[in-house]
Amino acid sequence: MEGLSAGEAGSKEDLSALQIRYDLEKIDRLAKLDKSISNTFVLSREEHEKVKKALKALVKNTVSDESIDLYINERLALGKLTPFLLNEELEEIMYIGRGAPIYVFDRKKGMVKTPVVLEEEEAVEIIKRIARYSGRVVNSEYPLLDGRLPDGSRVNATLADVTPRGPTITIRKFQTRSLTIVELIKLGTLTSSLAAFLWLVIEGIGGIKPANTLIIGGTASGKTTTLNALSVFIPRRERIVTIEDTLELRLMHEHWIPMETKLPQHESGSEVTMDELLKNSLRMRPDRIIVGEVRGKEALTLFTAMNTGHEGTLATIHANSGREALSRLQSHPMNVPDIMIPALDLMVAQNRQINEEGKLVRRVTEVMEVSGKEADVFQTNTLFKYDPKTKTIEEKVLNGRIIHELSRLTGRKINEIDEEIERRKTIVEAMVEAELPLGGIYNIVQTYYEDPDKAVDTLHTLATKAKSK
Repeated sequence: MEGLSAGEAGSKEDLSALQIRYDLEKIDRLAKLDKSISNTFVLSREEHEKVKKALKALVKNTVSDESIDLYINERLALGKLTPFLLNEELEEIMYIGRGAPIYVFDRKKGMVKTPVVLEEEEAVEIIKRIARYSGRVVNSEYPLLDGRLPDGSRVNATLADVTPRGPTITIRKFQTRSLTIVELIKLGTLTSSLAAFLWLVIEGIGGIKPANTLIIGGTASGKTTTLNALSVFIPRRERIVTIEDTLELRLMHEHWIPMETKLPQHESGSEVTMDELLKNSLRMRPDRIIVGEVRGKEALTLFTAMNTGHEGTLATIHANSGREALSRLQSHPMNVPDIMIPALDLMVAQNRQINEEGKLVRRVTEVMEVSGKEADVFQTNTLFKYDPKTKTIEEKVLNGRIIHELSRLTGRKINEIDEEIERRKTIVEAMVEAELPLGGIYNIVQTYYEDPDKAVDTLHTLATKAKSK
């Protein structure tokens, strides 16, 4: 049988396109009758399958699966970006300009150039869709968009007015499940010894002196993930206020108040800044303040709080080293005066690295404390440091200023505090062996504060069960 002529092939393509358009109109007409479908923003595979099933029931299987998938992508999601949003292995999705391919950052492979191309009109439609959901205005007068998707994913977008090569879109996907301290240890981000030390200083031995801690590192180095994992060590009796530009932290604690900055919807609109939220939080009688990222004048407010009795604050800051972090804090726009810097107890430096297998890993590379000041330069003690030769995080100086201060305030001898760290290390190792999920880790840690023997017995039982599997 002879092949189709060019005219016949084109005719069949036209009919196919016409059929799909007819299907989309039919689906849209019926979907608008069900608000639970028409108001959905599909961002996960589970949601996609749920909506698809509901749509198939609505149209009574009179349209193809292909048309239903296309409708979901185009009307209820983000067009050609939708498959990337549904891929749980991706951390970021990037569109860099008209006619350009989509780039993605894969957790295992790093940056990947995809064959998917987005035209300018498609990109603008996606940006406007995100703006509508975020309650933002984006146009030629206000061509910048900073918003988020319903699942918490952060979105930054620009129009061609400020990016001449065309609109841009950057989506940092919100992880549906945060990594736990157990998983970070298994991934090599930190060790059980370091986790036990951080547990002790963040809790502060009965809350006597919890450490004011900064987690430092570059973009996408895992600062917020580590911060979230460490929050499990905060006693559940404490009142916690978290402050972020976009909600990312997810705490297990019941007495937790998350706060989020508010961008103006237009040039003359009102804005609620990180600094304003931080000042407000000080009137809320918090036991703990956690700041997602310090980058502006809120740093001065945070250090003022540290210097006036708010112990155990936790925050992240962009910096490649402890010295750089201190320099940034003292410089514009943070402008923290020298006299306030010693209120900072601990800095945990974390970086992205490529291991010998070519895989991306995130590691704590150094833990240091502010030890004093000499000749107008702040000095630090390195407590833990990653050795690239041995590929381990080595303990350098454990009994530094923080441990000595805890000894003075609690009346415990240094060797007694060291023994307590060892006890907690044993518990951490048992939790790793038992592969405890977040809820289990939280319960063991909190039980340990109230009844250490009960926590150890419970964990021993769980570890025994894990071994027998």
